[in-house]
Amino acid sequence: MTDVRLEGLTKRFGAVVAVDAVDLAIRSGEFVVLVGPSGSGKTTCLRMIAGLETVTSGSIFIGDTDVAQVHAKDRNVAMVFQSYALYPHMTVAENMGFALKIRKLPREEIDARVREVAATLGLTEELPRKPKTLSGGQQQRVALGRAIVRDPAVFLFDEPLSNLDAKLRVAMRGELIKLHHRLDTTMIYVTHDQIEAMTMGDRIVVMHEGEIRQVGTPLEVYDDPDDAFVAGFIGSPAMNLVEGAAGARDGAIAFRTDGLDLSLPAAHPAGGTDAVTLGIRPEFLDLQPSASAVELAGRIEAVEHLGAETILEVSTAGPTLVARLPRNDGVDHGSDISLWTEPANIMAFDTDSGMRLRA
Repeated sequence: MTDVRLEGLTKRFGAVVAVDAVDLAIRSGEFVVLVGPSGSGKTTCLRMIAGLETVTSGSIFIGDTDVAQVHAKDRNVAMVFQSYALYPHMTVAENMGFALKIRKLPREEIDARVREVAATLGLTEELPRKPKTLSGGQQQRVALGRAIVRDPAVFLFDEPLSNLDAKLRVAMRGELIKLHHRLDTTMIYVTHDQIEAMTMGDRIVVMHEGEIRQVGTPLEVYDDPDDAFVAGFIGSPAMNLVEGAAGARDGAIAFRTDGLDLSLPAAHPAGGTDAVTLGIRPEFLDLQPSASAVELAGRIEAVEHLGAETILEVSTAGPTLVARLPRNDGVDHGSDISLWTEPANIMAFDTDSGMRLRA
């Protein structure tokens, strides 16, 4: 097993800074997911680790060796691409064993390793077939198998599931998690899908505009975001973010925005600055009040019945809010409604910097 460290890793394309002085330590055997919107620098980071992109400055340590200037073929990493990149004229067996053939390993050893990995991935019957005769999921497994037979120090995945349909994507997520447990190898996975990040990673790295915004376990990042970007990006449906102004009122904090006036406890973090953004996760909005709950009244604009839960879009006198409730067949479009939430569940962010305000 091998750890990976990025120190001051930077990539510029002319005047554009794609990755800006990234520092990250990935423990040996860890499954780390780089997640962020398009253009955040996550794929560029992965390609620099793989050696497919030159490094402007900084270091990439795989184990104890700085490989920033080492050729890709000498880094002992394997990359699985979004497009699978299978050779159409080769059989599955030939695709999986091609890297070993280039290394000039004996034919018997290549065949044995290919058969072993094919059995692990359920591809034994497909070994004689060509890629064009396979389903998307089978092609993805062949691409995985081609990486596994190399027995690399580090696996790199560049959005490998984005071309699959929704059902197969969920199934392959589970297969990758089980594969990681079996191989116990360092894996770095890039995705723009925060659900993939939450379900697969030992830790997730949230990137935005070439910088790392937060690193932590999925639940750490979800429960305790460092800034408004992370809070709004991680979670589905996204966190409700409401910009307004806060001030003192009768021993409490008054938060005001267009058409909305909330009273929060004096100890609430929103009292730390005048320009405040409040964050409320949809699942923390409820139809039942409690003694300390804050009321947000509005009108239902849209209802999504998802079986086990119901999603509401509610227009208030100020912002439009999204609420995620347990299944509720009694809510209708156009109805007036009161949503309630505990002040302790309302996060506060500085509107100018986006940083989290803490008690």
